[in-house]
Amino acid sequence: MLQIIGWIGLGLVVFSFILLATNHSKYFIITNIIATLSLLVHSIIIKDFPFILVQMFIVIALIVKQIKGGIK
Repeated sequence: MLQIIGWIGLGLVVFSFILLATNHSKYFIITNIIATLSLLVHSIIIKDFPFILVQMFIVIALIVKQIKGGIK
């Protein structure tokens, strides 16, 4: 179960970058937020503190970007 959360997060990150390369780039940020939250939960469970900090920074940056209007 523990590894599944990480694999789902990884799959969603890859999927979000595929969206960025297509005409569906407006869904990139929200998909990447979900992916990063999944990876954040995984890193909290395995107690990987540097990765927790990185994921928290990415989540905050993506949320701010989404609030400011997303990708144009």
